[in-house]
Amino acid sequence: MLDATQVLALLEHLPIALYVMQDGMLQWCNDKFSSLCECPLEQALGQSFVRFIAPEDREFVVDRYRRRIAGEAVPEHYEFSAMGLQTGKRTPIHMSVHVTQIAGVRYSIGVVVDLTAQASVAAGLAAAATVERNNPTPVLRVAAGVLVVPLVGHYHAARVQSLNQSVLAAIAEQRAHALILDVTGLVDADERVADYLGRTAAAARLLGAQCLLAGVSPALAQLLVTSSATLTHLTTAATLEDALARVPRPG
Repeated sequence: MLDATQVLALLEHLPIALYVMQDGMLQWCNDKFSSLCECPLEQALGQSFVRFIAPEDREFVVDRYRRRIAGEAVPEHYEFSAMGLQTGKRTPIHMSVHVTQIAGVRYSIGVVVDLTAQASVAAGLAAAATVERNNPTPVLRVAAGVLVVPLVGHYHAARVQSLNQSVLAAIAEQRAHALILDVTGLVDADERVADYLGRTAAAARLLGAQCLLAGVSPALAQLLVTSSATLTHLTTAATLEDALARVPRPG
């Protein structure tokens, strides 16, 4: 039977990144985690986990951490960008977190998956899924002045920002009067996606286009209601067909 030292030695060389944190400070991590963060193991230990998060994602991740430690029911799985300390390189990651208590001390245990590496491995196994992930979300012109954007899969910060820029540019270029965000294929939406929907609707309105939301699931509906996003001017519809029927006529 393996003893504790042997188990740790095995964990240190796993091909996925692992860490243990207490009070926001890194207590242990394996080689994959220190490599991802471009920080030698001896320097990583004792550091605040915030240092390894891309600045644009820190507020979101810290808020999740504080709410989890406080005992709130927040998702254990989410995506954001880690940052290499030496080069500042952003790496999109998927993180799973579990909070446990040992001898009265509360620890956060995390498993981190490099999404760029995951995409590379999946290329030979699921070409269609890889194409979907690597290609930008399309902005479709379905009628004069009417744009449809199908949101499919997961949306981390970098993907949301890129999509927002594409959508607003298309509204201006097409002089669109209606924008439909079809969220039927959205996976594991979180607070940031809800905030994106609200911000996009507000920006579209400033450009002269009404924003409609199609295919809202019960889970997303609850998230939208409880989020801080500004959704006053966001019209919703059960399906894309219903949303198209509700598109206002120009003028």
